[in-house]
Amino acid sequence: MMPAKYTLTHFELLNEATQERLHNLGLYEGKDVALIQRYPFHGPVIIESDRQRIGLRYRVFCQLTGGMES
Repeated sequence: MMPAKYTLTHFELLNEATQERLHNLGLYEGKDVALIQRYPFHGPVIIESDRQRIGLRYRVFCQLTGGMES
């Protein structure tokens, strides 16, 4: 199964510290990422960008991709 592809947007919704941390990891607005794994009960989300895997909080992932939190 192919991983789902997302484009990161809405960095302005994050606090400055989180924005800076993600930028240091090579993530920025307009960057394409692949969703590798999503844990149940709004657990962490594993994404891949430039052959690097990064764990994000579910809430941060939803904000970056414009997804809905529920």
